[in-house]
Amino acid sequence: MVFVKEAELETYLRNLIETKITAQHPYIYALKNKKAVDIVICRDGDRPALFFLEVKLYQQTHSRLPIGTGKGNGYQPEIVTRNPRYLESNLRWVIVDNRQSRPLFLFVPTSTVSKYLAGGGVGEKFNNIQLKIFRDVTSLDEDGLVDALLNWLLRKGA
Repeated sequence: MVFVKEAELETYLRNLIETKITAQHPYIYALKNKKAVDIVICRDGDRPALFFLEVKLYQQTHSRLPIGTGKGNGYQPEIVTRNPRYLESNLRWVIVDNRQSRPLFLFVPTSTVSKYLAGGGVGEKFNNIQLKIFRDVTSLDEDGLVDALLNWLLRKGA
């Protein structure tokens, strides 16, 4: 499966969470609506917590992996720049390269994304994640992503 748009990847991830995680752990579910981040995941029960996913899809037609809305604006550049401790724990980036014949996922914290910012940081113009992140960071298949999500969502500290 190749994703053409980031919205398709978001829908895929929401369905994956619902069928592979919520089906086994009904107290863990993704909210359907978004505002500040792409996907909000709620963990109810004895240890309630909120988790957040930022979804990025590299599209060869765009030739870059952008963050934010341009001119250094938006939630993503602010998250990467300020790296709030809560979000370092409770936010992960799911990054996919659509040049692959099957989806392979990077599942990384903001601190990892920060290391791959083009130009070394967020500027006043368009901001991008360097494509070498796909070479340097180990990718996961769907089962690996589900395992990584579950480990993150069920950890004791949160």
